[in-house]
Amino acid sequence: MRGYAFDPSFSSTIDRRRSNEVIYKVRWEDTSPGPTGEYIEVIDYDPTKECFYEPVWLEDKYVLADHGLTLSEGDPRFHQQQVYAVVMSVIAQFEKALSRKIIWSRLLDKDDSGRTEFKHEFVERLRVYPHAMRQQNAYYSPTKVALLFGYFQASEQWSGNNVPGSAIFTCLSPDIVAHEVTHAILDSLHPYLRKDTNYDMLAFHEGFADIVALLQRFTFQTVVEDQIRISRGDLLSSHNFLGDLAIQFGQAVSGNRRALRSFLVEKDDDGKIQLVKPDPVKYRTIEDPHTRGGLLVAAVFDAFVRLYRYRVADLIRLASGGSGILDQGEIDPDLVKRLAAEACEIANKLMLTCIRALDYCPPLDLNFGDYLRALITADVEHNPEDEEGLRFALLESFRAWGIVPEDVNTYSVASLMWKNPEENYNNKSHLEALGKSLRYIFGAGEADDPRQRANSNVVQSMERVLRENNRRQIFKESGFLSAAVHNMFGYKFQYYIKGVEKVLGMNFNAITYQFHDEVFDQDITLKSEGRDVFQVYKCRPLIRYNGRDGYAYKILIITFLQKIFVNLKNSPYEEFFPNGQCDFRGGATLIIDLSSFEIKYCIVKSISSSERLKLQLKYAMNRSSEEQNAALLMQDDEPFAALHIH
Repeated sequence: MRGYAFDPSFSSTIDRRRSNEVIYKVRWEDTSPGPTGEYIEVIDYDPTKECFYEPVWLEDKYVLADHGLTLSEGDPRFHQQQVYAVVMSVIAQFEKALSRKIIWSRLLDKDDSGRTEFKHEFVERLRVYPHAMRQQNAYYSPTKVALLFGYFQASEQWSGNNVPGSAIFTCLSPDIVAHEVTHAILDSLHPYLRKDTNYDMLAFHEGFADIVALLQRFTFQTVVEDQIRISRGDLLSSHNFLGDLAIQFGQAVSGNRRALRSFLVEKDDDGKIQLVKPDPVKYRTIEDPHTRGGLLVAAVFDAFVRLYRYRVADLIRLASGGSGILDQGEIDPDLVKRLAAEACEIANKLMLTCIRALDYCPPLDLNFGDYLRALITADVEHNPEDEEGLRFALLESFRAWGIVPEDVNTYSVASLMWKNPEENYNNKSHLEALGKSLRYIFGAGEADDPRQRANSNVVQSMERVLRENNRRQIFKESGFLSAAVHNMFGYKFQYYIKGVEKVLGMNFNAITYQFHDEVFDQDITLKSEGRDVFQVYKCRPLIRYNGRDGYAYKILIITFLQKIFVNLKNSPYEEFFPNGQCDFRGGATLIIDLSSFEIKYCIVKSISSSERLKLQLKYAMNRSSEEQNAALLMQDDEPFAALHIH
């Protein structure tokens, strides 16, 4: 289907009008007017005008024959087509990387009376509202499981290609649409990553969504060719827009902006455009979620540029007669195509690696160092040889931006990879009990064990998940598997040994936390009561393929999570928390090789960690000083609505 590659404003310029119109290759599905398909439902109601706009039907023969409706800023039906095309394109990228279908769900951890409860419910379609509000905002709503896009009038300044006071529709910006649907997908995979427990949590949501939005552009080689031609092959040229996000929106909000966010160039003190240089100090000092998330984007994009320069160096040498410096003037069209092809291939591999790394992240309290370790582990698992040098480019760029995990002794691929639990956990009896219990519940016990018959339902459920295409049925079967794992740890099998939950970052006993607080200059002792309530909110078998030789292997991902209440009364923190207590969570992501039932990785955030609790308390105290901002950003219902308002 036809759509914009950048923003509508580019289509009004003589040199970029052609490259701004692209064809989105969207997987065929039966749709009804809206469009409404298997994954999303576009509902075009405009509350400011109290009307529904006529829905587009993509299967109308006149629409279908011409790759969809013609690009139009003024036709709401094209707006519907644009959001559908972008959303479905991003979903396809995630499913390709994760080797499974995207399933929408709603996580409820409180009932109407406020009592803590865990409920994970299936949502058939993500709702998309192209004209949901008249304001400078667009956001994902976890409570509605919906994307809401606003529209507004541009500022009265002449800036970029905008006309002062003209209508700006956020649903027509592919960057904004890709950003918002990435929030939705990330929330469906890791619902607890929107819990604001450290400076990196909301920043990761923002940064990761920007990474996907920027790298998504490289799926259109004609767009990349145009940018490479203009910048003469230099991705760090100030003439290159591939590192700018939501250009029209940024210029419409303020006439002084080049784009909503720029990751390759910035203005110096005199207002002149200059290249962004890595600064490791920023990660230690910047706290704003958008700006801090921009550091993650800059690190990933820096890795992309390093890879690009490394991969095209031979082409540049050939084209320049060995000097490595191209002649003045436009570069050869054949060279443009070759450079663009390399850039697109690198961007595609990098985006898939960034997405695949989500399966190797802890389930909560994520920081950028954890994500770097997830990136390295995911890349080693998928591409052991790494002939392109992708993970080494990531190592270089993250180090240049000061994003280095604090819990590793050396900075290398081997050190950054997540470890087998046997390397991190000393109690061998707990590890043996965990492994034996998992093999038993999933039907991999001794061949002559008569109790194997009791697990036939679990085995059959796993097979159905692996071959099933119906997303509702997959959700149901995965829920059954989660319940089976939960029951196993509910003292219902004979292999259980008390304390094995500690391998998974949980603790059913009373916990005493002890640490020194530098702000109050005193030793702190806090306690929590024992609590054996926990969640298994993900148990998903899947088939992965080795990137080099296509070798297929099965893995099982299980996510555990526990919440306890820490008593803060008679401590310096009491006044900052209602009822004198705080919620504290721990848990783990468990990755199991289904061919041997070996526990490959156990990625833990321990609920018994005094250091983690200390950092979370300090963070909450710092945020509470920004009363109005904290009230908006830390709300559970609509965290992204407040985060994205302009």
